[in-house]
Amino acid sequence: PEAARAWLDAAERASADRDEEAEKLPESRVNEVLGYAIDDFQRRCLAVIVEPELDLLAMAPTGSGKTAVALVAILQAFARGKRAVYTSPIKALSNQKFSEFTHWFRGRGIDAHVSLLTGDVKIRAPPGSKHELIICTSEILRNKLVKASGSVHRGVVEAARAAAEAGDEAAAVALATLAADGRVEDEDPDLERLGCVVSDEIHYINDVERGAVWEETLMHMPRDVQMVALSATLREPENFLEWISSTRQRAGKLVVRRDRHVPLHVGGVDPKTGQFAEFYATHDDPETGTKKGKFDVDTFQRLFSLRALEKRVAHDAEKLDKKQQARAQRDAEKQAQRDAFA
Repeated sequence: PEAARAWLDAAERASADRDEEAEKLPESRVNEVLGYAIDDFQRRCLAVIVEPELDLLAMAPTGSGKTAVALVAILQAFARGKRAVYTSPIKALSNQKFSEFTHWFRGRGIDAHVSLLTGDVKIRAPPGSKHELIICTSEILRNKLVKASGSVHRGVVEAARAAAEAGDEAAAVALATLAADGRVEDEDPDLERLGCVVSDEIHYINDVERGAVWEETLMHMPRDVQMVALSATLREPENFLEWISSTRQRAGKLVVRRDRHVPLHVGGVDPKTGQFAEFYATHDDPETGTKKGKFDVDTFQRLFSLRALEKRVAHDAEKLDKKQQARAQRDAEKQAQRDAFA
């Protein structure tokens, strides 16, 4: 009925309004927790995260502060009185992040607990924890969201039940409609008060075998849950963000960092010396005299030109031929010895 739908919409809007009124995480608090001042990239991410109606796609090279962005999103969820979920593509990374965030919270005096769900391991935060971070694999979250996709948020159901008991006829009709449709089932407790999902290594959505996991997670994630996606190697992030916004019917912002903190050295093994020969680097190296961003054409040609590859193939073939000849000679000598004693 239209009256029931109107009542439910009003209840959901009221819940969203309460979220918008929640405290915005100040930069000073972030700096206090991290122990250092955030940089421009992290500051731009913070400006998006404090807006509950916005999703974030943060792109930065490895070792450039994406974990700090995840922590900012988690702390903001706590400030809103919500639960946070951190997903990773592999169990080993989930285990690592569990240890990392557990020590981080304890070392910084943050009143929060961490749960770990990987299928093999299940470690639960103490019951009744006010602030909880759930770390799990992407498949775990996908399964929970798909199972709960047909039900209505427990807070809305409880509000409808309370209003119906108080004599609100529209609420009673709405509750009856939900019950008739089978949408008043018990909600997964891990999804209660869910405020933010941090999806690390979001580029796994392009994986041929497992990409559907991330697609289904995005499609079934409630619209009132903020998503913070992190990646270092996502191609065409603008198009990907547009797809997320279309799928989730939520606005999103892209924050990109270009500079790389962890040096990257590109080269190959010199077949003559057996030493690593570098032809490109992202950082200056005083010891070798390498300049960042400079492509050494001579070294590259020496290692990978057609002539160099042909010489390498000929050299390898020559070595193999010598080994075979040496083996044949040893076999002939052994056979001669056996014939002498026969």
